[in-house]
Amino acid sequence: MNIHEPLSIRVAGTGGQGNILAGKLLAQAAVFDGKHVVQTQLYGAQVRGGISHCDVIICDDWIDFPEASHFDIMYIMHLDALRAYQKFIRPNGVLLVDSTFVETLPQSFHRTKKVLMIPLEKLAIENFGTPMVGNMIGLGALVKSTQIVTLDSLIKSVCELISEKYTKLNIEAINYGYQTTNKEFKIKVEQKIRTIGFE
Repeated sequence: MNIHEPLSIRVAGTGGQGNILAGKLLAQAAVFDGKHVVQTQLYGAQVRGGISHCDVIICDDWIDFPEASHFDIMYIMHLDALRAYQKFIRPNGVLLVDSTFVETLPQSFHRTKKVLMIPLEKLAIENFGTPMVGNMIGLGALVKSTQIVTLDSLIKSVCELISEKYTKLNIEAINYGYQTTNKEFKIKVEQKIRTIGFE
């Protein structure tokens, strides 16, 4: 996928859901795809249970600024994270939500119709016997629907960043997630207007 303007992604959930790891895997996969990448993370005050997020910026060219205020793609794992961050998704952006924890979007949410609602943790328990790979199922679905990184690079990043003991399970969960959706969304990155002098 050609990304000529910085593409911003936020992966958010509560502590212990693996959203930071999911963001790191996306960032590493983009590096393997030959992109320029910035990855940052923020933990809540609580180690487990507090809201945390991982932001990833991907571009073919050098990235001028390492932070994003709004996001082209959001992967939300918990209702608390949705409430906190929904206002930061760009109009017509892509939103992936774990419907295990978010049954419906708020009535006030009108920013985009590009929404995937998948019960990720529920599927993880039913198919793998553990909720711990719900984040990986979501990664597979996100990559299938957006093509922001290649599946091969995502799997390679698992081998790079995750203990060999858990590599096989996580790759299986990613491949399973890749098969959970047939939706493919075109990512429209908002053009950045560069100005000279004061605004």
